[in-house]
Amino acid sequence: MAGMKIFLVRHGESEGNLGGTLQGCRLDTPLTRRGRRQAEALAVRLAEAEFDDVVASPMARARETAEICAAPHGLAVRLDLELVEFDWGAWTGLPLDDEMDRSVAELRAKWRSGDVDAGPPRGETPLAAGARAARVLARLKAVRPAAPLVVAHGRFNRIFMATLLGRDLARMDEVRQRNGSISVFEWDGDGAATPLLLDDVSHLGGDVSTPTGKVDWARA
Repeated sequence: MAGMKIFLVRHGESEGNLGGTLQGCRLDTPLTRRGRRQAEALAVRLAEAEFDDVVASPMARARETAEICAAPHGLAVRLDLELVEFDWGAWTGLPLDDEMDRSVAELRAKWRSGDVDAGPPRGETPLAAGARAARVLARLKAVRPAAPLVVAHGRFNRIFMATLLGRDLARMDEVRQRNGSISVFEWDGDGAATPLLLDDVSHLGGDVSTPTGKVDWARA
């Protein structure tokens, strides 16, 4: 197939991000005012981009970001259920405090060591989420857009990028995913993609960027 340029976006700041809770796929919160401004800044950044398809997670924070970005291009947003955020299981909705930070740090250490079949209690594993990412890519390959815009979530995007780049999922945290960020890849549909841009937020001014801290890994 002809080469495809994939634009990958993480949604703008959500109410859950602002509240400091672990959201995952079970907690569906909308964008904050700042999150909408991030999406609007991203839309301006992408106004001249020639993407021809927009596919997004059906969760409110991703769907709203996608709709704002798609509007200047007159494109409808296709929703893909498999783009939803990583399932944090029993940890969903818990505050991102010191105790939770330690719990997730232990889990992430397992992931970095290669144990990507480990997950939170009653939650998802990176291996399962990676299978979702592979199915999303297979559908993109079947539809064959020249330049799709994909809008999803922090943890899932990390897993999606590792899959797209042909990397072991143990390496998924090598690239950050900040609110309102964009990453761009060239992909031939078969081998590993070539990254052109990773987690870029140069379109966000200081008053629009989401403050980051020690729990930035989980602001999903």
